Amino acid sequence: MNGRLETTAPGVWAIGEVAGTPKFTHVSVDDFRVVRDNLAGGNHVTTCRLIPYTLFTDPELARIGLTEKEAKGQNIAYRLFKIPMERVLRAHTLSETRGFFKALVGLDNDLILGFTAFAVDGGEIMASVQTAMIAGLPYTALRDAIWAHPTLVEGLTPLFSSAPSLSTAS
Repeated sequence: MNGRLETTAPGVWAIGEVAGTPKFTHVSVDDFRVVRDNLAGGNHVTTCRLIPYTLFTDPELARIGLTEKEAKGQNIAYRLFKIPMERVLRAHTLSETRGFFKALVGLDNDLILGFTAFAVDGGEIMASVQTAMIAGLPYTALRDAIWAHPTLVEGLTPLFSSAPSLSTAS
């Protein structure tokens, strides 16, 4: 099967788990979009997709893009931003201060390489970062945004305003 989700059998396409893509409903839905558009004459592929992950625990674990381990494994230098949820004002009003926000930002540019939220509604926060990553926005766009107060997404301002740790490629 190729990146367009065409199998070796002419006219046969694959989506979801049979396509070998990550086993998430949202990925299968996107596989359908790729196949549908290709059947209509498009040239869409599944490579280089930015796939979100959310584990609906208490608190939620959500991530998008690279993890620290993946960045190190690919020899990518990055800045690491991390804050505890205690720094997010809305977390206090919800009495949900467990967890953290963490982001990897390219050392040579200001692009967000990855984001993890272990926090109440972490998946919702991750979606805001995912949108910035898809748009190719620098982390400063989220840092300098005017967010409604008090909201959990407002926590991206203290996250990206914190002093980053540097990790050089190994």
